Amino acid sequence: MYPKYFGLKEPSFSIAPDPQYLFLSEQHKEALAHLLYGAGESGGFVLLTGEVGTGKTTVCRAFLEQLPEGVEIALILNPAQSANELLTNVCDEFRIPLPKGKLSNKMLVDRLNEYLLEVHAKGRRPVLIIDEAQNLLPQAMEQIRLLTNLETTKHKLLQIFLIGQPELRRMLERDRLRQLNQRITARFHLNPLTLREAGDYIRHRVAVAGVDRPLFSARAIRRIYKFSGGVPRLINILCDRALLGTCVTRGSQVTPAIVSAAAREVRGDPIDETARSPLQLALIALLSFGVAAALAFAANSRLGLDPGQLVAGFVAQEPAEVLEIPDASADRIEVVEEAPDADEPAAGDKPLMDTASVTGEGAELSPSRIDENRGPQPGVLGSPSPADDAEAPRQEALPASLSVEDLALPKAEAMILLLRRWGLQLSTLGIGDPCERILTFGLTCAQEQGRLSHVRFFDLPALLQVTGVDGEVGYVPLAKLGVTEAVLEAPDGAEPVAVADLESAWTGDYLLIWKLPPSGSDLIAMGSSGEDVRWLREQLAKVPDLGVLKSDSMDFDAALESALRAFQASQGLMPDGIAGPRTFIALEHAVSLPGVPRLGLGEPEAEPAEGEP
Repeated sequence: MYPKYFGLKEPSFSIAPDPQYLFLSEQHKEALAHLLYGAGESGGFVLLTGEVGTGKTTVCRAFLEQLPEGVEIALILNPAQSANELLTNVCDEFRIPLPKGKLSNKMLVDRLNEYLLEVHAKGRRPVLIIDEAQNLLPQAMEQIRLLTNLETTKHKLLQIFLIGQPELRRMLERDRLRQLNQRITARFHLNPLTLREAGDYIRHRVAVAGVDRPLFSARAIRRIYKFSGGVPRLINILCDRALLGTCVTRGSQVTPAIVSAAAREVRGDPIDETARSPLQLALIALLSFGVAAALAFAANSRLGLDPGQLVAGFVAQEPAEVLEIPDASADRIEVVEEAPDADEPAAGDKPLMDTASVTGEGAELSPSRIDENRGPQPGVLGSPSPADDAEAPRQEALPASLSVEDLALPKAEAMILLLRRWGLQLSTLGIGDPCERILTFGLTCAQEQGRLSHVRFFDLPALLQVTGVDGEVGYVPLAKLGVTEAVLEAPDGAEPVAVADLESAWTGDYLLIWKLPPSGSDLIAMGSSGEDVRWLREQLAKVPDLGVLKSDSMDFDAALESALRAFQASQGLMPDGIAGPRTFIALEHAVSLPGVPRLGLGEPEAEPAEGEP
């Protein structure tokens, strides 16, 4: 409906990775250049990482649209396979003929080696692209490394692109993967867009769809940035819903109020049947009478009636706010002179947080379970209901000298404060990513997005990301979380804050700190072996009613997988038989692993680690 209303040739904010709409910010240009450079190299790895929704797959599709001459491509989109399945898939992608029946790894590698030698003799370069590479199983990752051993006396025969989320970088830092990590010849990490880039991105997509006038006010763009955190996929979802809302209310430009209403619709807040917003009423009416309205449009267009008159019959019309947006040559969006923003988000207007259900390509908005790549979802055993947050009584802001935004710190400084809850008294973490630095203490990070009910579900101290009034991102260390009051760690000690204030300042992004198994594996599955498997078996044996017998076996067998699936199902996790971060966190809580802090108010602090200052 809205493309015709605004004069767009098609919906301009689809979440499909369409290279036509690729917005080449400076970092996206550099990411694409890394892939093009890697395609011209001879062997090794190229690493492209980025947060969910930052445009990795779109950059990859753009690369495929402009392949250099002489490049042969094999694209793996689902790498969560055994080593044998992955090799078979690679051979299929390169169109290597295989005999029927199951083939051994050696036979598959031999066939692949023959093919690589053949195309090398023709002067062509084979490139293997693995998307979502953070899902590679340990044995498959090792097999991928071994593929780079296929070589002549002067040249490697296969170039491999690994594309994935930030945890892929942490996987490669593991000692067992150091050989693979050393073979990476180019690496790049995509970050969310800045405020200026977000404005350019929105105007770019509108222009590609055929409209050169501003459809979003400057304040609406800032509101979109606030809710989305600069993640392109979330920007698309918000813009699409905001354009629909503007259309049904007969506006000429998206306003901040429309953006806030769109964010609430996308986030799926519980509906108050007695107090609906005008946009909600309009959308309900639109869905209820869509067919009748379409017929009426067709019948009355011949009479020269304004199509908006039909909508006005069941939508309360409000005056549209029309503000100019600077053109593409402007340095910053903020240069526009405006009246004060009278419709800043209310306390309940949280950023677009429930991204676990909207960030996947083609994912449903309300999945019924959690897996190792998605957050807790409504309606799952052990998972928070969407009403959990809504039913919690709201408390007025506590008298305090500092706001939540005032307590925000850089990531490394906030991490040091949060580690107090783990019994670590540190003055510095050194240079580099804090999540990589804490591996020394047997800890690591899990990047999450969601609501406070999700944080309660994991029941671990966390770093909450907040955005200040200047748009700068900072972190507050959440030490305790009650119903109406929370406690943040601050340099001068604990600071109580109202949960309502915390929710208002929070972007929805957070970092959990969790304890790794003894040998440091962050993924244990069928085919794994060693001390970590023995540890997993030992912990599951402590969980009542799983029927796991105590054993020192270091092999991941069918009995262990069955027990792991049963435990995952009991915790509301996807019972896939693969132990990842969410499974480890749930297991450590279930067996009350010593030294693991909890979020509940009034609970004791973790004992200091032995030997720590």
